[in-house]
Amino acid sequence: MLKKNNMHMKALGKLGLLVIIFGWVVFAKAQDCYYFHEYQCKFPDNTYYLNGQSRSALFTYGMTSQFKMVTFGGEDYHISICYQFKIKNVRFRLIEDNEDKTVLFDNAENKYVTEVSFSNNVARRIIIEISVPDEPTAKDRGVPQCVGVLIHSRKTYQEPKNKLGF
Repeated sequence: MLKKNNMHMKALGKLGLLVIIFGWVVFAKAQDCYYFHEYQCKFPDNTYYLNGQSRSALFTYGMTSQFKMVTFGGEDYHISICYQFKIKNVRFRLIEDNEDKTVLFDNAENKYVTEVSFSNNVARRIIIEISVPDEPTAKDRGVPQCVGVLIHSRKTYQEPKNKLGF
């Protein structure tokens, strides 16, 4: 009886170890993606500052996801996306977060560019929507891959009214 119990304990120990390793691999994969935008997306010139609303997430083919950002009046914004997918038609849209849901920018109408810059004159909430098309021939179809959204901002440059002094 003691020998049988010992075998069960060893089997449970091995199973527990496998569960821990699998969980660690999944966790490590998710962590790999956490700062993806900071290392893979295109930075604008050095007059912009990294905006804390930037983020990365795991996506699969056929997936669409949204997140909201707040923009402030008197600021310029530069938004770039980057991704691990081999396809070139990942779509991103900027949608005003109001009742009308006005589309402010759609990269599908601009040859799927991966970045856009704009000046903002009033505070507003914007929805950033990312869509990865469904690719039935992709061999990595069910494999999650990183998508990053890098947001930079700066004060809109204005010519000083009074040219005297500093």
